Amino acid sequence: MREKVNKFTNSKKMSTALIIAAVFLCYTGMYAIRKSFLAGQYNDLSLGFGLNAKIILVISQVLGYMVSKFVGIKVISEMKKEKRALWLVCFITFSLVMLGLFAIVPPKLKVVALFFNGLPLGMVFGIVFSYIEGRKNTELLAAALSATFIFSTGLVKTVGLLLMRDFNVSEYNMPFFTGLIFFPLFLLSVVVLNYSKGPSESDIIERSERQPMYKNERKDFIKANWVGYFGLVAVYVVLTIVRDFRDNFIVEFWADQGYSGTPKIITLTEIPVAISVLLIAAAGTLIRKNKKAYNIGMGLTVLGSVMVLISTVMFKNHLMSPVYWMIASGIGVYLPYILFHCLIFERLVALLSFKGNVGFLFYIADAFGYLGSVVVLVLKEVTGFNQSWSDFFISLNITSAVIIGMLALFSMWYFNRRFAQKKLKAEVILCS
Repeated sequence: MREKVNKFTNSKKMSTALIIAAVFLCYTGMYAIRKSFLAGQYNDLSLGFGLNAKIILVISQVLGYMVSKFVGIKVISEMKKEKRALWLVCFITFSLVMLGLFAIVPPKLKVVALFFNGLPLGMVFGIVFSYIEGRKNTELLAAALSATFIFSTGLVKTVGLLLMRDFNVSEYNMPFFTGLIFFPLFLLSVVVLNYSKGPSESDIIERSERQPMYKNERKDFIKANWVGYFGLVAVYVVLTIVRDFRDNFIVEFWADQGYSGTPKIITLTEIPVAISVLLIAAAGTLIRKNKKAYNIGMGLTVLGSVMVLISTVMFKNHLMSPVYWMIASGIGVYLPYILFHCLIFERLVALLSFKGNVGFLFYIADAFGYLGSVVVLVLKEVTGFNQSWSDFFISLNITSAVIIGMLALFSMWYFNRRFAQKKLKAEVILCS
């Protein structure tokens, strides 16, 4: 049986298509377990102290997810290939069980259940990405993985809303049943990924070999590149905050706009965002020169910030409908966010030619990104900042767009200077 699976997944015609399907289904399965609870509003849940129950639930899960990201800096960068499938299945199964507990435990323990639900999930992305990094077509494969950030998050919430509306599933049972629906597809995707063909010799020559990255290698990278790298991390942190608020409270935004009775709008408005962003991201495969690809990625990050700024100002002044604003600002946020996953970090590894993997770069950025999300969530709740969700999104988008644009330009300048210095050094060595 194993030989048949190997032969099928390693065939040249089927390997890419299978991996595309597998990474999409794998991460969609994770999102069904992480994001489905967001379809509920939990207005009847009382946690005391006048706190907004849903915001506390979100903070609890994001805290667990954030802890997972910090742990992942070490675990993902050092993880060996033969352990990946086992950890994937264990992490997702544990989190699904936590959703089952969320449905039945008393109100205050629901907060604890969601913390433990998020605790292992932050490492799933790094494991899945390790199957596809370091290839000439990594951008294409990563685009399929990144499609889940846009499309699947809306899909699982739509499924959750339909379970509550059409099948009388309670808000508290809905997350578990949504996760259960997607669980078999997740298991199938793990089998395909585990038997899929790894990077070829030509992939390794063009993109550098990806290896476990231990403490000394991590220190050496930070020491050599910390100024530009933490500029990129800062961009990613701001993108994560905006993207996370959009994702976590999209149901409330549409209710604020009078669309509470149309659950499909969450998915329908994300489809054009997903198609636009993913076509651009996948096209990165066509750019063979790593420096050119990196610069295009950073240029598009600046363009995305401009798009968010202009569309938000137009919406604020009633020159754009909420539907078109969600699409336009969604493209502006998700385009650079996806490019960090598909292209920017991947090409940076290849350009700097250090021994390691993308997982290390991602997990520092992701850890601080979710820390930023938690801080903003807590400040919003503790300070009693009671703007409508529409007004809050407007303020957040305008501020973030300006910060992202400035930091992206700085990081682009810094690493181009580093690339030039590296090239000059190589030429001097060659001449001597």
